[in-house]
Amino acid sequence: MRHTTSKKIFTYWNNLRGNRFAPERTEIEPSDIRDVLGDTFILEVDHTYRTISFRLAGTKLCSSYGRELKNVGYLGLWDETDNMKIFDAVKQVYEQASPVVIAHLAETEQKQFLEYETLLLPLSNGTSQTVRILGTAAPSSIPSWVGVDAIINNRIKSVRKIPASMFQQDASLVPSLKDMTINEEAEQSPRRVGHLTILDGGKS
Repeated sequence: MRHTTSKKIFTYWNNLRGNRFAPERTEIEPSDIRDVLGDTFILEVDHTYRTISFRLAGTKLCSSYGRELKNVGYLGLWDETDNMKIFDAVKQVYEQASPVVIAHLAETEQKQFLEYETLLLPLSNGTSQTVRILGTAAPSSIPSWVGVDAIINNRIKSVRKIPASMFQQDASLVPSLKDMTINEEAEQSPRRVGHLTILDGGKS
């Protein structure tokens, strides 16, 4: 992680987590992260409809895209060629309880470009069957056109899993894939990512 916002959210998440694999969604207090709240968001993964969408999104983030992001599909913010990589990154976060950092280049309507860093962190389901992910997306700088010239696309530069050594995760606390799966039968059926139909399987 390079961005101050990412480091603050990660530290906050890690302190809440304690000895668990992830904190509960209900433990997130907006007032505790007020200085970075504008860049923060929560994703919701719906296994029934095969969607990843914004449950909540900070004001700065919405402003940079020129629209309210609540209920907007997350994959739609990314270049079509990167859809599978983003899908895999999100899946790794909630299935393996592994934080992920994504470096990407945002493109605006007027063809201006700005580097961003996105951090995705797992949240515990608790008794709910809804998968939620805490995230933040912050620019490397804030030029005058941010919030005026809307972002229309993002292209991945790198996707990195944060090593367990950074947060002393106890592997025994990480839930199994079965525990993290909301609908096992649905997980085995074809799924859509963008224009693609994906079938689970192994290497031949």
